[in-house]
Amino acid sequence: MMKTKIFYSLLYFSSILFITSIMISCSKENKPQVTKENKKKDDTTKNTTTTSGKGSAGRELFYMKSSENNIACADCHSDGTNRNNLLTKYFSNIEGANKRSSTYHGKFTGEEVMKHAGGATVCWESYMRMKSPMTEDQIKDLNEYYASLASEVSPEVVTYETIALPIRDKTKLKEVQKVIMDMKGDPVKGEQSFNNACVFCHGPNSNIKKVPSILEDFDGNAKSIIYNVRLGDEAMPFFKIHPLGDQDLADIAAYIMQKNGK
Repeated sequence: MMKTKIFYSLLYFSSILFITSIMISCSKENKPQVTKENKKKDDTTKNTTTTSGKGSAGRELFYMKSSENNIACADCHSDGTNRNNLLTKYFSNIEGANKRSSTYHGKFTGEEVMKHAGGATVCWESYMRMKSPMTEDQIKDLNEYYASLASEVSPEVVTYETIALPIRDKTKLKEVQKVIMDMKGDPVKGEQSFNNACVFCHGPNSNIKKVPSILEDFDGNAKSIIYNVRLGDEAMPFFKIHPLGDQDLADIAAYIMQKNGK
Protein backbone atom coordinates (compact mmCIF):
# COMPACT_ATOMS: atom_id res chain seq x y z
CA MET A 1 0.00 0.00 0.00
CA MET A 2 2.78 2.41 0.90
CA LYS A 3 4.59 1.63 -2.38
CA THR A 4 1.44 2.42 -4.35
CA LYS A 5 1.04 5.84 -2.70
CA ILE A 6 4.67 6.70 -3.40
CA PHE A 7 4.27 5.66 -7.04
CA TYR A 8 1.24 7.90 -7.57
CA SER A 9 2.92 10.79 -5.83
CA LEU A 10 5.95 10.54 -8.08
CA LEU A 11 3.71 10.27 -11.12
CA TYR A 12 1.82 13.43 -10.07
CA PHE A 13 4.96 15.52 -9.59
CA SER A 14 6.45 14.24 -12.86
CA SER A 15 3.34 15.38 -14.70
CA ILE A 16 3.55 18.85 -13.10
CA LEU A 17 7.21 19.20 -14.12
CA PHE A 18 6.47 18.05 -17.66
CA ILE A 19 3.65 20.59 -18.12
CA THR A 20 5.77 23.41 -16.63
CA SER A 21 8.67 22.66 -19.01
CA ILE A 22 6.31 22.80 -22.00
CA MET A 23 4.96 26.21 -20.89
CA ILE A 24 8.48 27.64 -20.45
CA SER A 25 9.51 26.35 -23.87
CA CYS A 26 6.51 27.96 -25.57
CA SER A 27 7.17 31.23 -23.79
CA LYS A 28 10.75 31.34 -25.11
CA GLU A 29 9.64 30.60 -28.66
CA ASN A 30 7.08 33.43 -28.65
CA LYS A 31 9.37 36.04 -27.07
CA PRO A 32 11.03 38.36 -29.67
CA GLN A 33 14.76 37.77 -29.89
CA VAL A 34 16.98 40.86 -29.50
CA THR A 35 19.70 40.34 -32.07
CA LYS A 36 22.59 42.65 -32.88
CA GLU A 37 20.88 43.50 -36.15
CA ASN A 38 17.62 44.44 -34.44
CA LYS A 39 19.45 46.48 -31.81
CA LYS A 40 21.29 48.34 -34.57
CA LYS A 41 17.95 49.13 -36.25
CA ASP A 42 16.55 50.43 -32.97
CA ASP A 43 19.58 52.64 -32.39
CA THR A 44 19.38 53.99 -35.94
CA THR A 45 15.71 54.82 -35.46
CA LYS A 46 16.47 56.64 -32.22
CA ASN A 47 19.24 58.63 -33.84
CA THR A 48 17.04 59.53 -36.80
CA THR A 49 14.31 60.73 -34.48
CA THR A 50 16.79 62.87 -32.60
CA THR A 51 18.53 64.50 -35.56
CA SER A 52 15.76 64.69 -38.16
CA GLY A 53 12.82 67.04 -38.33
CA LYS A 54 11.71 70.17 -40.08
CA GLY A 55 14.54 72.66 -40.23
CA SER A 56 17.36 70.21 -39.47
CA ALA A 57 18.77 70.29 -43.02
CA GLY A 58 18.73 74.09 -42.89
CA ARG A 59 20.47 74.06 -39.53
CA GLU A 60 23.25 71.93 -41.01
CA LEU A 61 23.64 74.48 -43.81
CA PHE A 62 23.69 77.33 -41.28
CA TYR A 63 26.57 75.75 -39.36
CA MET A 64 28.39 74.27 -42.37
CA LYS A 65 31.91 75.57 -42.94
CA SER A 66 32.78 76.65 -46.47
CA SER A 67 35.49 74.51 -48.04
CA GLU A 68 36.82 77.67 -49.69
CA ASN A 69 37.62 79.75 -46.60
CA ASN A 70 36.24 77.87 -43.58
CA ILE A 71 33.51 80.45 -42.89
CA ALA A 72 29.98 79.50 -41.81
CA CYS A 73 26.76 81.53 -41.64
CA ALA A 74 26.76 80.89 -37.88
CA ASP A 75 30.10 82.67 -37.47
CA CYS A 76 28.43 86.03 -38.10
CA HIS A 77 24.67 85.52 -37.65
CA SER A 78 22.81 84.33 -34.58
CA ASP A 79 20.06 81.72 -34.46
CA GLY A 80 19.55 82.48 -30.77
CA THR A 81 21.91 79.76 -29.49
CA ASN A 82 25.31 80.96 -30.71
CA ARG A 83 25.49 84.48 -29.31
CA ASN A 84 28.83 83.61 -27.72
CA ASN A 85 30.26 84.15 -31.22
CA LEU A 86 31.48 87.74 -30.93
CA LEU A 87 30.69 88.63 -34.54
CA THR A 88 26.96 87.97 -34.14
CA LYS A 89 26.45 91.33 -32.43
CA TYR A 90 27.58 93.13 -35.60
CA PHE A 91 25.29 91.32 -38.05
CA SER A 92 21.56 90.57 -38.32
CA ASN A 93 20.11 87.52 -36.58
CA ILE A 94 18.10 84.93 -38.51
CA GLU A 95 15.20 84.48 -36.08
CA GLY A 96 12.06 85.20 -38.10
CA ALA A 97 14.06 86.02 -41.24
CA ASN A 98 11.56 84.18 -43.44
CA LYS A 99 8.77 86.54 -42.30
CA ARG A 100 10.56 89.81 -42.96
CA SER A 101 9.10 92.12 -45.58
CA SER A 102 12.54 93.47 -46.40
CA THR A 103 16.07 92.25 -45.84
CA TYR A 104 19.66 93.05 -46.70
CA HIS A 105 18.90 96.74 -46.20
CA GLY A 106 16.15 96.79 -48.83
CA LYS A 107 17.99 94.75 -51.44
CA PHE A 108 15.28 92.08 -51.21
CA THR A 109 11.61 92.87 -50.55
CA GLY A 110 8.35 90.93 -50.60
CA GLU A 111 8.61 87.48 -52.15
CA GLU A 112 12.28 88.07 -52.95
CA VAL A 113 13.09 87.68 -49.24
CA MET A 114 12.24 83.98 -49.24
CA LYS A 115 13.59 83.43 -52.75
CA HIS A 116 16.99 84.49 -51.46
CA ALA A 117 16.66 82.84 -48.02
CA GLY A 118 16.65 86.21 -46.30
CA GLY A 119 19.78 87.31 -48.17
CA ALA A 120 21.78 84.12 -47.54
CA THR A 121 22.31 83.71 -51.29
CA VAL A 122 24.50 86.83 -51.21
CA CYS A 123 26.56 85.61 -48.25
CA TRP A 124 26.88 82.18 -49.89
CA GLU A 125 28.68 83.54 -52.94
CA SER A 126 30.23 86.78 -51.71
CA TYR A 127 31.52 85.89 -48.25
CA MET A 128 31.66 82.10 -48.16
CA ARG A 129 33.03 82.21 -51.71
CA MET A 130 31.06 79.16 -52.83
CA LYS A 131 31.69 78.37 -56.48
CA SER A 132 28.10 77.48 -57.37
CA PRO A 133 24.90 79.35 -56.42
CA MET A 134 22.67 78.09 -53.63
CA THR A 135 20.17 75.55 -54.94
CA GLU A 136 16.39 75.81 -54.59
CA ASP A 137 16.43 72.94 -52.10
CA GLN A 138 19.08 74.68 -49.98
CA ILE A 139 17.07 77.90 -50.02
CA LYS A 140 13.97 75.94 -48.99
CA ASP A 141 15.88 74.21 -46.18
CA LEU A 142 17.18 77.51 -44.79
CA ASN A 143 13.71 79.09 -44.91
CA GLU A 144 12.33 76.12 -42.99
CA TYR A 145 15.06 76.53 -40.40
CA TYR A 146 14.24 80.22 -40.02
CA ALA A 147 10.57 79.29 -39.56
CA SER A 148 11.44 76.73 -36.89
CA LEU A 149 13.02 79.54 -34.84
CA ALA A 150 10.32 82.12 -35.40
CA SER A 151 7.45 81.02 -33.15
CA GLU A 152 7.87 84.00 -30.80
CA VAL A 153 9.38 86.46 -33.26
CA SER A 154 7.11 88.87 -35.12
CA PRO A 155 7.88 89.95 -38.70
CA GLU A 156 10.25 92.87 -38.84
CA VAL A 157 12.38 94.96 -41.14
CA VAL A 158 15.97 95.08 -39.96
CA THR A 159 17.24 98.60 -40.58
CA TYR A 160 20.73 99.90 -40.01
CA GLU A 161 23.05 102.65 -41.16
CA THR A 162 25.52 101.79 -43.90
CA ILE A 163 27.10 103.24 -47.02
CA ALA A 164 27.52 99.80 -48.59
CA LEU A 165 23.85 99.28 -49.50
CA PRO A 166 21.77 99.49 -51.56
CA ILE A 167 24.82 100.56 -53.58
CA ARG A 168 28.45 101.01 -52.60
CA ASP A 169 28.58 104.77 -52.06
CA LYS A 170 32.22 105.68 -52.74
CA THR A 171 31.43 109.39 -52.77
CA LYS A 172 30.09 109.19 -49.23
CA LEU A 173 33.07 107.02 -48.31
CA LYS A 174 35.46 109.91 -48.92
CA GLU A 175 33.56 112.03 -46.40
CA VAL A 176 33.57 109.17 -43.88
CA GLN A 177 37.30 108.60 -44.33
CA LYS A 178 38.04 112.28 -43.69
CA VAL A 179 35.91 112.35 -40.53
CA ILE A 180 37.50 109.21 -39.06
CA MET A 181 41.06 110.12 -40.00
CA ASP A 182 40.64 113.48 -38.25
CA MET A 183 39.81 111.65 -35.02
CA LYS A 184 42.49 110.74 -32.50
CA GLY A 185 42.57 106.97 -32.30
CA ASP A 186 43.33 105.13 -29.06
CA PRO A 187 45.34 101.94 -29.79
CA VAL A 188 44.52 100.48 -26.36
CA LYS A 189 40.79 100.72 -26.99
CA GLY A 190 41.47 99.74 -30.58
CA GLU A 191 42.95 96.43 -29.45
CA GLN A 192 39.74 95.57 -27.60
CA SER A 193 37.57 96.55 -30.57
CA PHE A 194 39.86 94.59 -32.88
CA ASN A 195 39.52 91.50 -30.68
CA ASN A 196 35.74 91.83 -30.83
CA ALA A 197 35.22 92.61 -34.50
CA CYS A 198 38.33 91.56 -36.42
CA VAL A 199 40.36 88.88 -34.63
CA PHE A 200 38.08 86.02 -35.71
CA CYS A 201 39.31 86.35 -39.28
CA HIS A 202 42.50 88.40 -38.99
CA GLY A 203 43.96 87.28 -35.68
CA PRO A 204 47.15 85.20 -35.34
CA ASN A 205 45.16 82.11 -34.29
CA SER A 206 42.42 82.43 -36.88
CA ASN A 207 41.19 79.30 -38.69
CA ILE A 208 39.78 81.31 -41.58
CA LYS A 209 41.59 80.71 -44.86
CA LYS A 210 42.72 83.18 -47.51
CA VAL A 211 42.64 86.32 -45.36
CA PRO A 212 45.64 88.49 -44.49
CA SER A 213 47.02 88.82 -40.98
CA ILE A 214 46.89 92.60 -40.74
CA LEU A 215 48.77 92.80 -37.46
CA GLU A 216 52.08 92.28 -39.24
CA ASP A 217 53.43 93.22 -42.66
CA PHE A 218 50.36 95.36 -43.37
CA ASP A 219 51.06 97.58 -46.37
CA GLY A 220 47.87 99.64 -46.10
CA ASN A 221 46.92 102.68 -44.07
CA ALA A 222 43.99 104.06 -42.06
CA LYS A 223 42.25 105.06 -45.27
CA SER A 224 42.29 101.50 -46.64
CA ILE A 225 41.11 100.08 -43.30
CA ILE A 226 38.08 102.41 -43.35
CA TYR A 227 37.38 101.47 -46.97
CA ASN A 228 37.28 97.74 -46.22
CA VAL A 229 35.26 98.02 -43.04
CA ARG A 230 32.62 100.42 -44.34
CA LEU A 231 32.21 99.06 -47.89
CA GLY A 232 33.51 95.51 -47.60
CA ASP A 233 35.70 93.92 -50.24
CA GLU A 234 35.20 90.46 -51.78
CA ALA A 235 35.04 88.01 -48.82
CA MET A 236 35.40 90.90 -46.35
CA PRO A 237 31.88 91.91 -45.17
CA PHE A 238 30.97 95.55 -44.56
CA PHE A 239 30.26 96.57 -40.97
CA LYS A 240 27.26 98.79 -40.31
CA ILE A 241 27.97 102.06 -38.54
CA HIS A 242 26.41 100.84 -35.29
CA PRO A 243 27.63 99.13 -33.15
CA LEU A 244 31.04 99.65 -34.82
CA GLY A 245 31.07 103.44 -34.73
CA ASP A 246 33.49 105.93 -36.27
CA GLN A 247 35.52 106.30 -33.06
CA ASP A 248 35.80 102.53 -32.78
CA LEU A 249 37.14 102.44 -36.31
CA ALA A 250 39.63 105.23 -35.57
CA ASP A 251 40.84 103.24 -32.56
CA ILE A 252 41.16 100.02 -34.57
CA ALA A 253 43.17 101.81 -37.26
CA ALA A 254 45.48 103.28 -34.58
CA TYR A 255 46.02 99.81 -33.10
CA ILE A 256 46.80 98.19 -36.47
CA MET A 257 49.20 101.00 -37.40
CA GLN A 258 50.97 100.70 -34.05
CA LYS A 259 51.33 96.92 -34.38
CA ASN A 260 52.91 97.42 -37.79
CA GLY A 261 55.29 100.12 -36.53
CA LYS A 262 53.64 102.92 -38.49
